[in-house]
Amino acid sequence: MNKLLATSALVAAGLVASTGVASAQSAAPAPIQVVVGGYMIQYFGTASNSDNVNYASGSGRATGSGVIGKMNNTSQQSDAEIWFGGRTTLSNGIVVGFDVQLEGNSNNYQGAQNGSGTGGVSAGDTIDESYLFIDGAFGRAIIGSENGASYLMHYGAPAPGATSQWGANEFGSSWIHAPVNVSFLNSTLASQTGDNQKLTYFTPRWSGLQFGGSFMPNSLEDQNGFTDMRAVRNNVWEAAANYVNKIGDFNVAASYGMSQAPSVDGASTTLATGHSITDQSVGLQVGTGPITVGGAYRNVHNPNGASDGHVWAAGVGYQAGPIALTVSYLQSDAKGIARSGNDTVKQTILGGAYNLGPGVDAIAAIVNQSYKDEEGRAADQNSGTAGIVGLRLFF
Repeated sequence: MNKLLATSALVAAGLVASTGVASAQSAAPAPIQVVVGGYMIQYFGTASNSDNVNYASGSGRATGSGVIGKMNNTSQQSDAEIWFGGRTTLSNGIVVGFDVQLEGNSNNYQGAQNGSGTGGVSAGDTIDESYLFIDGAFGRAIIGSENGASYLMHYGAPAPGATSQWGANEFGSSWIHAPVNVSFLNSTLASQTGDNQKLTYFTPRWSGLQFGGSFMPNSLEDQNGFTDMRAVRNNVWEAAANYVNKIGDFNVAASYGMSQAPSVDGASTTLATGHSITDQSVGLQVGTGPITVGGAYRNVHNPNGASDGHVWAAGVGYQAGPIALTVSYLQSDAKGIARSGNDTVKQTILGGAYNLGPGVDAIAAIVNQSYKDEEGRAADQNSGTAGIVGLRLFF
């Protein structure tokens, strides 16, 4: 799935905070109690997709590419997760806990075609994230399957309401489909590790400033073992920093993230994998009263790789009482497979949410996306508009 919460690790920790720090300062700490939470979203909408296009995913056909003669223009889609979490406070004040997120739609495929290891869940991914965290005066450590520091610390174009569902980042291509040969950087997040198993550390926040870093030794998620350094990128690291503060009447949040993925070593090396990837992003949000504006820019340096390029996004949001509205624009330019020019993707989203009561939001969006292949092939061009309504539940 497209990531529902850009800071899922921190929100999940808050989800299970009901055990409380103060009540756990006794000489005999209480055992960890498991708390269940999560969300469910059900959508219905209509979308226009070009005919006779070589689509990358879905489309009611077998896995692999194939030209679709005529795509249906109505769809009912869903996204759901069940979260299991718990925490306890040790006698020395250190908090230890865990989070496991079960996918409610494990056969979904939502267009993780962004050259970054993020931005979607492939079919069959039963567990989204599964990690242990340790909190204390020293900061926070995360061990396990979770997004990296550059992902979790990122700020950019705002999204409506409590989630990034209608934001510029990671919208994916489950409504307006990406052609198979178009490379789409669908996020301004500088992450090359996704939910793969890793070590992550965040410092305490000093006068609004915080630092973080992650290390992913093997390209694995939800499994034990080692990976072949001649087949996949290993030993990937991320570094990030953000600044969050109130300056006068303005709430300011700025971020920087960097991910470094080394080249593939040896027999399986190709022109693309024979070079390292350096992925960097900067982002800024400024808000006052009900208005928030923000944007971000990301550059991916991947010589001879399809994802070599850049993406930027900007947007403005309004939130007052139960109403949340945003409009955002994202543009991706990547070298693509042939590297004869740029694959260009343009995306505009008008999204909104209305809170009907605790844990219940009505949501709606109008989305326009266009995909242009570097070589101008008709089977690799698509553009369309979608109108979507739905109901979002948190529990």
